[in-house]
Amino acid sequence: MILRVNPNRMELLRLRKRLVLARRGHKLLQDKLEEMMRRFLILLKDINRAQDEFQTETDAISKDLFYCRMVASSCDFEKSLSRIHADISLTISTARIMNVKVPVFDIQKLHIDKEYDFLNTSAQLDVVVSRSERYLRTLLKLAGLLKSLEILSYEIERTRRRVNALEYMLIPSIQETIRSITQKLNEFERGNLVRLMRVKEIVRSH
Repeated sequence: MILRVNPNRMELLRLRKRLVLARRGHKLLQDKLEEMMRRFLILLKDINRAQDEFQTETDAISKDLFYCRMVASSCDFEKSLSRIHADISLTISTARIMNVKVPVFDIQKLHIDKEYDFLNTSAQLDVVVSRSERYLRTLLKLAGLLKSLEILSYEIERTRRRVNALEYMLIPSIQETIRSITQKLNEFERGNLVRLMRVKEIVRSH
């Protein structure tokens, strides 16, 4: 598609400079896209490991809670759970992946009060409480990685659209416009040359 510009030498110079910038921008965006794809694959591996850790912690806590429920009555079990009080404080910071901001969640403070009756409660409940901080950390780590993957996926798609727009639309349009202007200028110069030759012939004939 030819751009709507005036076919003159000044515009031709501007288009040539614009073509250089477009090619440079395309190269930079292409390099950025490749690096983000590489980081994306690394992030997927981190998520797989984090999911395994989270699943391990979930299975262990679920097993212990199931045991506590089996050895106690429903009323005693629910009463014991209701007397567990937690005070948790989270911090949310940001990290950068190829200049893309991603969140980092962390537990700043976690305090758990166990006010249930120790004589009528299974010792496995103490194990569950002691593992809760590790469980929450694995959960937050997984949540942060998944959110980072979502943000990076969006940025990769946005960068890919920009690369494609430059490669398949803007750069070809500029090149086609440059060829068109060059042809018109050449035709104009040939026309001027023909007119000059005719003027010379007329002058010589007189």
